[in-house]
Amino acid sequence: MGLTYSPSAIRGVAYEPIFEELLFQNKTIADGDVAFADDVKAETIFSENENTVAMQAYSSGAPSSSGDLKVSDTIVTPTKVMYYNEFDPETLRTSRFKSSMAKGAWNVASTEFERVVLANYGSKTSVDAEKAFWSGITSATKTAIAALTPGTGQTAVGAAEQTWSAAQTAGQIDGIVAKMIYNGGALGKRVKVLGTTITSSNIATEYAKVYAAIPSEALNQAVKPYIYSPYSNAQLINIFNTSATYRDLFSVSEDKSKYFYNGIEIKFKPLPENCLIVSIPDHLVWCTDAKADLNSMEINKIANNREDMFVKHIFTLAAHVGNQKWNVLYLG
Repeated sequence: MGLTYSPSAIRGVAYEPIFEELLFQNKTIADGDVAFADDVKAETIFSENENTVAMQAYSSGAPSSSGDLKVSDTIVTPTKVMYYNEFDPETLRTSRFKSSMAKGAWNVASTEFERVVLANYGSKTSVDAEKAFWSGITSATKTAIAALTPGTGQTAVGAAEQTWSAAQTAGQIDGIVAKMIYNGGALGKRVKVLGTTITSSNIATEYAKVYAAIPSEALNQAVKPYIYSPYSNAQLINIFNTSATYRDLFSVSEDKSKYFYNGIEIKFKPLPENCLIVSIPDHLVWCTDAKADLNSMEINKIANNREDMFVKHIFTLAAHVGNQKWNVLYLG
């Protein structure tokens, strides 16, 4: 069974709260830091519009066509995934959870166990999905990236990108990083910046490389891009600011809830270490059948003539990156 429980041998009054290991939360969902597309069942078309225009002299006669009208389509089918675990509630009968069980030998379901322990399990699945959305990669894409010829130009996959891909454990979906690497290297899209190991000493230098690589048009739109950064960079920025004489590069709100670099807001996500992404939030899309599925779990008996139970969590997920040529990928 999936339940491991080590109750105390001394029985007494149970302390009310159960200490959580961490308060897990999917902040990509909670904060709305990317675009969301639900009701994406299968083979949904995402279209990109890339037009060019050319001013020309006026003619009262037949005009000449100039510029280009270009629309490209991408088919997205979210992957259906599942988290599943089994447990025997009989294990809880002599534990602290007995206090929330109804009277009767048949009744071993604990409302406290479901409210605290299984709710924590559910939040962990949501956070694990968030990690896959950003940093997941499938076996097929690992193979495809390994087959690309590395080069230093923007249209080639980088050696650091291939190294990262090869080091990952294959999962169920391709996340944002994998999509940017493969589509960038194979299709000649995304702005590539060669990275290194980011420390509190060089973090300003490395962010400057990323900032300089952002297409100027992307910085001057009504909707500003974000810098998506791994969690550890918040600590590195705080350490850098402590010793910095001038703190105008990285500005941090007093409660440390918002971070900025040169006026661009930084969003900390479960990205790989030494990885930075710059994108307008609408260019990164969380695709799913229904966003509510991420918060829905089924808890039930395994079979009618059995008392052991299961917890099951099912949803669909795909990551889509649009307008890649305006997005920056830094990877060291």
